[in-house]
Amino acid sequence: MTDTRTGRELVEKAFVYMTALAKECRKGVATSFEQHHKGLSFDQVEPTLRSEITSWFAERDRNLRVQHEKSATGRPGEIMITYTGTSKDARFKFHVDSVFTLAGSSPASPSYLKSMNVYVDKRDFTKP
Repeated sequence: MTDTRTGRELVEKAFVYMTALAKECRKGVATSFEQHHKGLSFDQVEPTLRSEITSWFAERDRNLRVQHEKSATGRPGEIMITYTGTSKDARFKFHVDSVFTLAGSSPASPSYLKSMNVYVDKRDFTKP
C-alpha cells in the first residue's frame, strides 16, 4: 500500500510544480504580450500584465487559485508584481519582474516588453 504524504512532502511537490509553471507562464505571457500589446502606453501596462497572468493561470490549471497581492514600480520601465496562490496542498507566493523599453519620458509613452521573469521562492510555500 502507499503511504500518505506528509505536509512537508506535499509542500515540496507544490513547489516543484509551481517552478515548472513559472517557466511556462513566463514564456506564454511574454509571447502573448509581445504579440497583442506591443506599443501599449506604459500607464496601461501593469493592469494589462496582471490580467494576462491571472487569465494564463486560470486557463492552465483550474485547481490553482492565484490572486494579485501587490504591485510596485522601480526604475522607469520596471514593474514588480506579487501574487498569492493556493492549491489543495500548499499556500504560496510568486513574483513577476518585468522591464519595458519606453519610447518617451511620459507615463503615456508607448512601451515594449524587454524582459520578464516569473519566479517562486521555496520559503514562500506553506501548508494550508
